[in-house]
Amino acid sequence: MARSFLVLLGLLLSSCILLVEEPERPVQPVTPVRPGLVTPGPGSFTYRCSGGTLVVNYLDSDTLRLFYDGAFQSLSLVRRSPTLLFSGGAYTWEWNGSRGTLTVRGQVVLSNCGL
Repeated sequence: MARSFLVLLGLLLSSCILLVEEPERPVQPVTPVRPGLVTPGPGSFTYRCSGGTLVVNYLDSDTLRLFYDGAFQSLSLVRRSPTLLFSGGAYTWEWNGSRGTLTVRGQVVLSNCGL
């Protein structure tokens, strides 16, 4: 009986397939884009700010329009580093890649703006 069991066990084990998983390949880290170096857009973005909401329409990498003081304001890129700085007349929009600030005539009117 023991011999029959060993023969049966041997037959069963010889028909087993050993599955071996491939070792995991290391994942290459993705290098994030540095904030302040890339202009958002083109497109329309709604920012929630301390003091209200602001919609900014990035027309291209150097120009944007925003609606403030009852009219559309056009601003042009004047600085790219360390933050993006758009200016036009009395209006300035500063974006560091995660937070923005709208200044009108030297006074901050919307701050801590985020998507």
